[in-house]
Amino acid sequence: MKLRIALVQFGRDRWNKTRNVERMLSTLSEIKNLDVVCLPEAWTGGGELFLEEKERESLLSSLCELAAENNYNLLTGGLFNRRGEKNFDTCHIINRDGKVIGFYDKRFPSTAFNERDFCSPGDASPVFKVDDVKIGIVICVDALYPELARNLALNNACIIFNPSNIPENRSELWKHVSVTRAVENTVFYVFVNNTNTLYPDERMVKGNSLVVAPDGEMILEAGEEEKVFQSDLDLSQIDKIRKRWRYLDDIRQQPVY
Repeated sequence: MKLRIALVQFGRDRWNKTRNVERMLSTLSEIKNLDVVCLPEAWTGGGELFLEEKERESLLSSLCELAAENNYNLLTGGLFNRRGEKNFDTCHIINRDGKVIGFYDKRFPSTAFNERDFCSPGDASPVFKVDDVKIGIVICVDALYPELARNLALNNACIIFNPSNIPENRSELWKHVSVTRAVENTVFYVFVNNTNTLYPDERMVKGNSLVVAPDGEMILEAGEEEKVFQSDLDLSQIDKIRKRWRYLDDIRQQPVY
């Protein structure tokens, strides 16, 4: 089975939520007949610009309409949003029918920038099914907790998406992390970043989104440009590689944690 995915490497304005939403909706309206489209983290603006509940629902309604009209599954990246008494960093999963089928809350908000002062952690790492393909999500720094990706793979996720907002001087690190997560779990790993924007401490964020195959091959390596990147994933590679690299079977048979 082959899956055609799109990574939206977005040039957000850190301080202008309205402009970011308008531009993203325009970008998504031009994407047609792909299987899965993934957005980056915090594309609506910096973590200071939380979506209130009504804002979130209005945005999700627009995103659902676009997914249905243009026939793709959509991962909303990471939306800083208010839910009840708490704030979360959430990726919603929208299917081709324009229905929200689930969501993932960032498990480990960053301590480096005090996200835990204003963002509550999620408590689950569900596996989602889109077009009969099981996928998992880790948001930004969640990627540095290998147990999260491993548990997704053990629960039969074959693609792990990592919507992020990573500064330019960490791009090389994220490349190594992405390859490692792909290989140790024999999954496709998709890192989706913003570009031409500022990190909370004013470092530049410059794209460099990636798609890595289960054998560690770099299928797609983006530059700094704002662009929708497409990649075809041949899911039959997973079984072929797992016949040789039996890491998941070994862990299932002899857990080390």
